[in-house]
Amino acid sequence: MALKRLRVKIADRWYDVEVEEPLASPAKVTVEGETFLVEVERSPIRRAARRTPAAPSPLPAAAPGSPSPGGDGTITSPMSGKVLAIKVKPGSEVAAGDEVCVVEAMKMEQSVRAPKAGTVKKVHVKPLQQVNVHAPLVELE
Repeated sequence: MALKRLRVKIADRWYDVEVEEPLASPAKVTVEGETFLVEVERSPIRRAARRTPAAPSPLPAAAPGSPSPGGDGTITSPMSGKVLAIKVKPGSEVAAGDEVCVVEAMKMEQSVRAPKAGTVKKVHVKPLQQVNVHAPLVELE
């Protein structure tokens, strides 16, 4: 696997980034010791037509397992893959940052953590179940 090390500036902050197989999608990207799977858009870019894009929001843009945009307390999958483990059950009390489940894609495990404290209302998945990105995993109340 080709590993590419980059130093990128986003807004006013510099990041050391490692990218495995930068042309593959999803690509494995490590930023400040935390690993993410990111989708890579394959669109032709002509050098003459290249423009400087607007600065993106600071990394990490969103924490894996963050609640859905509606704010209803549903923790969603950060990537497509297989649910390896579920660490909670309905009625469990969780603190912000507690691991609620583990999702695997391409032999890489991603720990999904609670973004806030709460009580588990419902577990939407089962071990070894395939899930898509943003699929509901656990619901907090």
